[in-house]
Amino acid sequence: MKRYSSKVKSSRRRGVTAVFVVVMMTVLLGFAALTVDLGMLYNVRGDMQRTADSAALASANALMNEDRLRGSSALYGVIADSRTTASEYAARNSVYGVVTPALVSGDVGIGYLRDPGSTTEALDTGDSTRFNAVSVRVRRDETCNSPVQLLFARVFGIEETPMFADATAAFMDGVTGFRHPGNGNNPGILPFALRVSSWQNLLSQAVTMGDNYAYDPQTETVSPGSDGILELNLYPGGGSGQLPPGNFGTVDIGSPGNSAADLARQIREGVSEDDLSFFGGTLELDSDGTLSLNGDTGLSAGVKDDLESIKGKPRTIPLFSTVAGPGNNSMFTVVGFAGIRIMNVKLTGSMSSKNVIIQPAFVLDDTVITGPATGLSYFIYEPVRLVR
Repeated sequence: MKRYSSKVKSSRRRGVTAVFVVVMMTVLLGFAALTVDLGMLYNVRGDMQRTADSAALASANALMNEDRLRGSSALYGVIADSRTTASEYAARNSVYGVVTPALVSGDVGIGYLRDPGSTTEALDTGDSTRFNAVSVRVRRDETCNSPVQLLFARVFGIEETPMFADATAAFMDGVTGFRHPGNGNNPGILPFALRVSSWQNLLSQAVTMGDNYAYDPQTETVSPGSDGILELNLYPGGGSGQLPPGNFGTVDIGSPGNSAADLARQIREGVSEDDLSFFGGTLELDSDGTLSLNGDTGLSAGVKDDLESIKGKPRTIPLFSTVAGPGNNSMFTVVGFAGIRIMNVKLTGSMSSKNVIIQPAFVLDDTVITGPATGLSYFIYEPVRLVR
């Protein structure tokens, strides 16, 4: 009887062990499925994020097209090209080596971010002339690219899962000043000042010099002709009549003792770290949105070659609202900055025949100081970067 009882107990132990093994195998298989599928999903998520990042960056760069300066019809084309670029860059990538992502309507958002550093600000689509940001969503779900197929999780009846990745790229505007980044780049600020009212009149086409010069972006050269972007005379007079006697619109970015050689250097090479040290290291609008710069008399014909050497190249000029005092004692109240390129230079002959003709241009500058847009800086941007 005892021997029989022992056999029964042994049999029961083997049965319990078998059940335990089966349960543990199921648990282990579950962990294996979870590990394998999580690893696969991690790789898919990384591929999708890289795809979204590259599409957003490429689309934002395409949005920074100077055709935007040629009017609303050209602007619509730039925005359409930006959307197309996002789709093209997304399609160049594969997600987990299989799916070539497609973007559906609504996956690409184009608009304006006043403060790209904010993670909650929504894209403002109200004014297309100010668009500076592109958001891209790459998805794998029932609507596009199909959900991600799982492997071992199928054992538990879970065959697929939707996934998505978002990215937003922007070129920061709202330029309030310039610094020296210490990487060898100088702020490309010209030592000239332009009346802000004249600049605004140019943009509204109220006052212009017409369209007599053409910039070719392929050759980066300027020639007589038309390119659809209107022009203005920067010098003499700062864009709107004559300034006080003996002053023709140049400003000292640095020591008031700047010489013609300093002007020539700044025209060719930009503003140096030593120049900025005069202002404490940065050239920046104060909290009231203004900056005072000392003015100089005249403009030597000796800088003609220096100005000719930068024709067609994007540069920045200060915009001023008022100027007080004559000659070397004049003080300009700077209220913003504008991106321009020089189209023609004539510094000989009578004062009425002299000119420095400019047109609006996009300026990308990694030396800028930016903040929430003030509305008085135009076409000057930090290079495109991911902000979300």
